[in-house]
Amino acid sequence: MTHPTSGARATTPSGHARSAAAVDWRVYLVTDPHLGGDRDAVPGIVHQAVLGGVGVVQVRDKECDDDEFATRAASVADAARRAGARVGREVPVFVNDRLEVARELGLHLHVGQRDVAFGRARAELPEHLMLGLSIESDEQLHVALGGPGPVPDVIGVSPVWSTATKTDTAAALGPSAADRLARVARRRGVAAVGIGGITPANVDLLAGTALDGVCVVSAVMGASDPRAAALDLLSRWDRSRARG
Repeated sequence: MTHPTSGARATTPSGHARSAAAVDWRVYLVTDPHLGGDRDAVPGIVHQAVLGGVGVVQVRDKECDDDEFATRAASVADAARRAGARVGREVPVFVNDRLEVARELGLHLHVGQRDVAFGRARAELPEHLMLGLSIESDEQLHVALGGPGPVPDVIGVSPVWSTATKTDTAAALGPSAADRLARVARRRGVAAVGIGGITPANVDLLAGTALDGVCVVSAVMGASDPRAAALDLLSRWDRSRARG
């Protein structure tokens, strides 16, 4: 595959050691190719969402082939870079599952338990790029953190609540279990974000946990005003966090 990558590479800390600790994980947007209109609408939604406070973006599309995915991921990364420049911060962009695309574009990668194996992904992904892993149980987290090899830079604790956006998930964990998993990850220096069923109405229930942030899909992708939706989620998170 050969695709324009200048915008995508600009969003990554190329040439520098990766540091999940420097990332603003509070509101992490996972894109959806259908919510908000169609695939062509996704970069614009991402741009507005970053202006509203989204600190991390993951490009997810299980339906298109690698060539189309790479082209669209590069457009999303460019949108995140431009919006990030306007608000004065770098916004890391992850791709979901597509190891080859992540390597080619110089983007971070997130894999699930049924995607490419974590060990292979870490071995083949350039060292400066972050690698995230979905975690659905204590057992999966023990495997991810307990071996002699590298650990994830970030885990997606999934699903916190049941969601119609993604159907191939385990039973809902709830805030208490999500907090427990996040605390274990924190002891190893691994960031943790919750995903699954998160809305403005319940984000405050997670702000008091050890999670570093929340991943949202429909709450932003399906909003009539993605910028306002992102700002609302971030404000609710920060207010609840401040209350302790």
